[in-house]
Amino acid sequence: MKLWILLFFCCLNCFCQNVLIKEVTKFIGIDIYENCYYLQNNALHKSSLKNDYKNIEYGTPDVVDISNPLQILLLYKFFNKVVLLDNQLSFITQFEVPIGTELIANASKDKIWLYDNMDMMLKLYNFKTQKTEITSIPFKENILELRGNLNQALVVNKENQLIKFNFLARKEAAINIENIILPLSLTNNYVIKNGGLYQKNNKILSTPDKIESFEVINNKLYFFKENNIYTLSIPKN
Repeated sequence: MKLWILLFFCCLNCFCQNVLIKEVTKFIGIDIYENCYYLQNNALHKSSLKNDYKNIEYGTPDVVDISNPLQILLLYKFFNKVVLLDNQLSFITQFEVPIGTELIANASKDKIWLYDNMDMMLKLYNFKTQKTEITSIPFKENILELRGNLNQALVVNKENQLIKFNFLARKEAAINIENIILPLSLTNNYVIKNGGLYQKNNKILSTPDKIESFEVINNKLYFFKENNIYTLSIPKN
């Protein structure tokens, strides 16, 4: 009887855990319209489109920012170039960024946040004027992840800290994220730890092992594991 119950819940878990996309190189994220973005065969894909975006000259993008679906950013570090795409993955324009630009994130229509690993600073860069408008004080350790908008920038450093900066690139807060997986957007409304998805301090869902990255949109968990993207519905309270 116990064995039957165990098998039942295993089967139920497998049924609820749907494979969304197979053989993915990198999971980029989910936008507010539940479109899934990912890299596959050196191209950027969007789940709602049949076409993709591939840049033959620059190769595979090192960083992709989808926080604004109408202005998607692709960074090609070796060439110090950023390509802008619209919501159909069509080319809008491209521009140069300073040498040493390691990470980028949307800030506003004509501005991006960037992390310069040569002087180890967070900068607000105007790509229309090609000038840096604001800089932070230098970091003591390298930055691994960067997200942003008009009002703030979020970074993750090598010391397992999530740090919030205001629109003037001044540090406002820092929290420890050791042994925690943050969503790709770096918002800390949801985290994965100890084999579960937590909202604040409440465990709302058990999660599979070996999850590499995830996002939560509209009561659905999207996660990347072993080169596949899965989706799992979150039970309503």
